[in-house]
Amino acid sequence: MSRPTLSRIKQAGRILRLVNHLAKGVLLVWIVFPHVNSTQRDAIIVEWSQEMLGILHARLRLLGDVPPVTLSSVLFAANHISWLDILAINAFRRVRFVAKAEVRQLPIVGWLAARAGTTFIRRSRSYELTRVAKTVSRSLRKGHCVALFPEGTTSDGTSLRPFHSGLFESAIDAEATVWPVGLRYPGPDGTADVGAAFLGEDSLIASMLRIVARPATEIQMWFAPPLIAAGSTRRELAQQAEDVIARWVEGSRGRADVPARLHIMVTDPCSPPLSTA
Repeated sequence: MSRPTLSRIKQAGRILRLVNHLAKGVLLVWIVFPHVNSTQRDAIIVEWSQEMLGILHARLRLLGDVPPVTLSSVLFAANHISWLDILAINAFRRVRFVAKAEVRQLPIVGWLAARAGTTFIRRSRSYELTRVAKTVSRSLRKGHCVALFPEGTTSDGTSLRPFHSGLFESAIDAEATVWPVGLRYPGPDGTADVGAAFLGEDSLIASMLRIVARPATEIQMWFAPPLIAAGSTRRELAQQAEDVIARWVEGSRGRADVPARLHIMVTDPCSPPLSTA
């Protein structure tokens, strides 16, 4: 069944708002960031991400053991489906991401990501893992929250790829908490909406235009119970996170009984609410 799309006029209006919002992001990073403290920068990033979801009419639904926004020193480990994942996580709370080096080369988006504190990794180079693990560990020790996508690439959202365990060592070194996060894009019938995925053959522009053409997109972000890194190996942590997220994503865990514990409104008034309903 084909998904309904907006009229060309409405799509053009969204594209214009999207371009303007990207320009706003550049100006905020270039002009405002140098003159505000880290707490203010974090608040700007959260608000900007919420507004971007609003422009795209993307509703973010938070489920499960939703952590408090005041949380510190947590490594969030999530499955990866789309570039929207990054907006969704940052719309909930400010984190520092670990991303593959190719993201740094994307026009505008790569520059914004770098300025927002993203750490980039080339997985093909063995020494990179050690460098990035130390960077993440330092960040966690300072109380920052860090998010990574242990699959190393995106999937279509119907199942998970195997988790790489290397960067889980950072949580062990920093005596931090690992919090598994399941991401899902449900279609109208409740099955995975594979059209929301950003896969290898896609260009970023093509994927963005596909999202822009939709009347709305739903993003479910489910928080599993947190894992204590102390006393575990990195492989054990990675496997535990993978298993619990896979059970939820692949549907073996019922969703009707998942508790909802937080309610946040996206700042853009044209957008559906970001909610736990």
